[in-house]
Amino acid sequence: MKFSVKFAAVALSVAIGATSLSLPVHAQQWGNREQATLVVTQPLGFERKQQQVEAVAYAEALKSVNLYPAVGDKVTEVFFSPGDHVDAGALLVQLDDRRQQTALQRAKLQLQDAERTVKRLEQSRAQGAIPQSQLDEAVIARDLLKVTVAEAQTEVDDRQIIAPFAGVVGITDVEEGDRITPQTIVTTLDQREQLYLDFNAPEQAAEMLQQGARLNAYSWLRSEQRIEAEVAEVGSRVDPQGRTLRIRALIDNQDDRYRPGMSFRVALTQSGDSYPVIPEAALMWGPEGAYVWVVKEDKAQRIDVSIMQRLPGRLLVDGALQLGDELIIEGVQTLRLGQTVERLNEATVQGAEQP
Repeated sequence: MKFSVKFAAVALSVAIGATSLSLPVHAQQWGNREQATLVVTQPLGFERKQQQVEAVAYAEALKSVNLYPAVGDKVTEVFFSPGDHVDAGALLVQLDDRRQQTALQRAKLQLQDAERTVKRLEQSRAQGAIPQSQLDEAVIARDLLKVTVAEAQTEVDDRQIIAPFAGVVGITDVEEGDRITPQTIVTTLDQREQLYLDFNAPEQAAEMLQQGARLNAYSWLRSEQRIEAEVAEVGSRVDPQGRTLRIRALIDNQDDRYRPGMSFRVALTQSGDSYPVIPEAALMWGPEGAYVWVVKEDKAQRIDVSIMQRLPGRLLVDGALQLGDELIIEGVQTLRLGQTVERLNEATVQGAEQP
């Protein structure tokens, strides 16, 4: 607005000066050419279009499971406390396995006896003392006992709840002496040194959100702290209802600050194609759409444009414009196509304000 006032002051000053001229001189000055319109211009610049994606994401552990027992039985010992970090293969809960241990020992003894029998019969067969069929029957009996031992070992193993991977165990309601079933959740286990941020992005952002793309994340608890994230997984299809694409990004959580289930704001800004940038005041509208004025050989030329992006105080447009074109930014309201223009610069405008 201040700049427009300056421009009006200059125009008024020029008009007063014109009336002070004698009529013959004035007539002689304008008799051979049309009166020029005063305008303010600036060289046309270019900026890259900023493509931005924002979404709400939810944190997920890299691995996360609810641990159930394979069989129902009485709990004899619990080996963890909530919040403990456990290694893969760590024993978490032991169920009563006395009967299963007895059956396993019996099967192992029977297998050892069967192996001795096979060894003895192999020696007898080598001497021709027994038929081959008798040795074959002993081998089959031994192999069946191997299966029995494996089954007994499985029964023992089923009464141990083991951590399938390294992670942090959650709260448990199971205590020694409890009788649990295969439907009882013993505890949870999360691997959270890194977290997935799961969110849905508009399909227009598919090209921006390729695997490996960098983006920023912000926790709602610490909205001022920027967290670096990297796109790790991209959905294979677009949801036809919401026109969105599922994205998973990774963030570091070595300090264990964040938890699975927390919400985050994710943002990605990427520079796109380069477009002419103009002040908002330079854009005009007509029956056929938006346009701007430029100076070509001291005459006003109209260039049709389309708006590509709105930015604070300026616009990115697309049209037949070149870098360095002389864009008219003041005095556009009364211009006609091909009209002669007279340029004013900011120094001239500021000088007109001096008393």
